[in-house]
Amino acid sequence: MPANGDVAMLLLTGSIAALGILGTWHIETRRRREHGEAWVAFTKQTSVVPFAAILSGRTNVTMAQIGWWRIGAGLAAYGSMLWLHELIIGASALPQ
Repeated sequence: MPANGDVAMLLLTGSIAALGILGTWHIETRRRREHGEAWVAFTKQTSVVPFAAILSGRTNVTMAQIGWWRIGAGLAAYGSMLWLHELIIGASALPQ
């Protein structure tokens, strides 16, 4: 939004934010209704906010669960997109 600052960008980013917030609320409400206490117990170990459950100590994660190959694949995908951005989009993703 700050990069473009026009009404069209405000509508786009605002609707994406609203979809994320309202969609999450809708899914949480539906799951609580469908699964009852099992869903409540599950939500005590997880979080909607990324990494919040890990940082608060509600759940544990180990590198064995993640796997080094996933980190490598993610970094390779990121590097590929960064490298190909100018070729495909026509503008560099890196600040000049």
